[in-house]
Amino acid sequence: MRKLACVLFVFACTLSAQQPTPATPALAAGQVTGRVSCGDTGQPARFATVQLVAEHPEASPVFDPATLGKNPDFEKTFAKAMTAAMKGNNLSTVTGLDGSFSLDKVPPGTYYVLAQLAGYQSPLSQFSVMERVKADDATLKAVQGATEKIILQPNQAAYVEIRLERGASISGIVHYDDGSPAPAVVPALIVQGKDGKWKELSASGMLPATTDDRGHYRIYGIAAGKYAVKAALPTMQAMTGLGANVSLHMNLGDALIVYSGGALREKDIKPIEVGAGEDVEGIDVIFPLDNLHAVSGSVVAKADNHAVDSGTILLQDSDTKATLRTAMLESDGTFHFNYIPEGQ
Repeated sequence: MRKLACVLFVFACTLSAQQPTPATPALAAGQVTGRVSCGDTGQPARFATVQLVAEHPEASPVFDPATLGKNPDFEKTFAKAMTAAMKGNNLSTVTGLDGSFSLDKVPPGTYYVLAQLAGYQSPLSQFSVMERVKADDATLKAVQGATEKIILQPNQAAYVEIRLERGASISGIVHYDDGSPAPAVVPALIVQGKDGKWKELSASGMLPATTDDRGHYRIYGIAAGKYAVKAALPTMQAMTGLGANVSLHMNLGDALIVYSGGALREKDIKPIEVGAGEDVEGIDVIFPLDNLHAVSGSVVAKADNHAVDSGTILLQDSDTKATLRTAMLESDGTFHFNYIPEGQ
């Protein structure tokens, strides 16, 4: 019986070997070339980024910082995301000095060609960082509605001309109310939606720009709309000295947030009307120096009254319940907020 079973097993293997599953042939790649120009000057858009956005893009590998050390697949997901970011793909490139670009070995399919250059309008300018990363249907539709559509066939080439239009800008000075400038501050642009709610927008580059030594800032490449500028006290500072020593000071509990127009709460913001391509100047953000207070306390466990040595404390607006400030608990369970304006 044992010999018969072995014979049947070999026979079955032979049958399966004689009937292989046909492999699906890979479609031959195509090529996408084109040129990007600036609408206001007619000159080439030099070193603009060009990206082919698939009609049905695959979800990017994302990770939640809250899962650090908890999710067994976190390391694999993180490694996959970093590998994709470092290696890149054949769906993005940068234009040359003449504004031209070429993408080779592009898989056949339907794409939308997204070109971006600092100072010029982008369909992504109205989205926050998380909305860009998430790339949901609303973000995808915004890109598709404002970019050139191409259909690439196997072994064929497609050519596209893209014209970028100059965006609007908001500029001003971030300073203290005694007139001294506030350097190294990161101003953030917020936009008011049709529902009246405010949303912080993504920085135009990979890293947000800071104020210069005179406190000047300029935010550019924005679309027409209702905006405001907010800034927080520069309580997070990286310090370097002699040798290789680097230290980081970070106390978010002291980061007083102020809005353009002197508002200290989001509900008191006065919107700034910005037209298409308009340069709006003189939008200052002023940090107050007087009538600021401190709030401190401690957190203990209800069960046995021991100090809670890890966690966060939120300072909220008593009316809207909006979070105004966040502080980390010290090892003895205490917390401290500085630079608190008068109010509830």
